[in-house]
Amino acid sequence: MKKILGLALAVLCLTACSDDDTPKTPSVNTDQLVKRWFYSATRLGNATEPYNNLPCGKDYIEFQAGNTVKTNDWFDCQQDPTIENGTYTLNEETKVLTTVINGDTEVYTITKLNSKELEAETSVANAKVTFVFTSVP
Repeated sequence: MKKILGLALAVLCLTACSDDDTPKTPSVNTDQLVKRWFYSATRLGNATEPYNNLPCGKDYIEFQAGNTVKTNDWFDCQQDPTIENGTYTLNEETKVLTTVINGDTEVYTITKLNSKELEAETSVANAKVTFVFTSVP
């Protein structure tokens, strides 16, 4: 009886253990984020508004290695663009992207990321807003 009980316990222990050594596949790949992303559109609910770039240049956000981020905004074709630098963090499992630029912290949830498209969702005045970017200017 003791042998059967011991064997049952051994089988239970072996089958109850999971393989914790297997690395988890991240939901978002940081390597795909590190590049220049051009603003394409803004989505509020079911309405999508295309982003209007000036003829002199395209606005973009650039995620760089070392968790640095740079924005380039054209306000007027008669002046140089405004360039701001900051930092970012990305939780690959929860898809939460946090940027800190000039002391302003913004938190987004990445809803789409591949080599050509980035969509980041946030809340503005209790409304869900999705920013759509493309890696192709």
